[in-house]
Amino acid sequence: MKGIKHAMMAAAALIALGLMSNIAAAQDYSAVNANGTLVLGGYGNFFIPGNLATCPTPPPPATNASVCAGTTNPGLHMINQMYVQFMKPVKEARKMHWPIAIVHGCCLSTKSWQTTPDGRMGWDEYFVRQKFDTYMIDQVGRARSGFDATVYNSLNTGITHCIPTATVQCPQSPNILIASDQFAWNVFRWGTAPCTTSPCSTNTTPHPGIRFPMQTVGVGTGSNLQFYNMVIPDLNNATLSGAPSPADPAGFYNTPAQMAELARELGGAILMGHSESSSFPTRAALQPASGCYPWTTAAACKVKAIVQLETGCFANLTPAEINTLAHIPILIEYGDFSAVPQPAAPCPTEIQQITAAGGDIKFAWLPALKPNSLYRRSPGPITGNEHMVMLDTNNLQIAQIIIDWLSSRGL
Repeated sequence: MKGIKHAMMAAAALIALGLMSNIAAAQDYSAVNANGTLVLGGYGNFFIPGNLATCPTPPPPATNASVCAGTTNPGLHMINQMYVQFMKPVKEARKMHWPIAIVHGCCLSTKSWQTTPDGRMGWDEYFVRQKFDTYMIDQVGRARSGFDATVYNSLNTGITHCIPTATVQCPQSPNILIASDQFAWNVFRWGTAPCTTSPCSTNTTPHPGIRFPMQTVGVGTGSNLQFYNMVIPDLNNATLSGAPSPADPAGFYNTPAQMAELARELGGAILMGHSESSSFPTRAALQPASGCYPWTTAAACKVKAIVQLETGCFANLTPAEINTLAHIPILIEYGDFSAVPQPAAPCPTEIQQITAAGGDIKFAWLPALKPNSLYRRSPGPITGNEHMVMLDTNNLQIAQIIIDWLSSRGL
């Protein structure tokens, strides 16, 4: 049954939390900064419901219990559910902003937006302090959203046929993306040269002026590895129906479809995605539940703005998709240390198409920002930010730019 009020466990009364800042954060408690009392009007969590799927029956000698525990005949199990946790500021007479729903990228979870690995305030707390109802999403197939494990048990019990070759042994399970230190250094643009030998912290030189807390990935005296505690296996392409992500931006994809449902249930929301999920807000706006596609009215469309961190553009939008996106303000952010000038393909194509259709789309390449280019009195160049901008030492400055852009659009 769809409906937040049937699924959530929320605090109905005013909650006053003396945060030091999120005790459950994944680092030593002693490293967490005190940010002062945070007064909330609501706190809780819920699921956007998934769907029941039948556990497949394996060939003998395996039994149904070999696929889904405790079953003698094909059982049912839940898939595609999406976990959401929220904080709401104290309700004021005048509504300040639309709710904001934020989803993490590859190999991570909602922890991306909470206390930083060096103990500073994360974006979940900052946005609620700036009067946003703030919703944090675990991607379908990740962290508390769970994943469909039958793809593995089906191989192990012979349901899925596997043909052995000289290089493939059976059963062969779908690949799980495990992000190593080399993956992080190279994808997140931390080093002056690619890291090819671990540990990267002693074999690669960080960019001068980099704003990521490099002491949390082993750089320098007294450093630690707290950031790597946040990194978890990424099962998306192994366990999701509709994976890999469809070429059609409007095609079904689990997490964007559930984000569209979340926006609908909230009565409207700003959607923000990062890296792997940077395209998810756009995909969500093109899902049926959003009410945005095909475009009818602003009231029907429940995706009120799109924020893409570290790209997420498309070069294959249809005229109908362009028309929808031209009605939704879009902000694209990209950090420093890019190997190529930004915006890079396919963003120029999307920007040109949406602009030509009368849309409001801005590309914020931080080191090349021009004053007043995003909104009146928006800042000039900001250097040193890498891929994980929400964790950088100036993370709240970047969050405030996003908030000011939203405010300039009346959102």
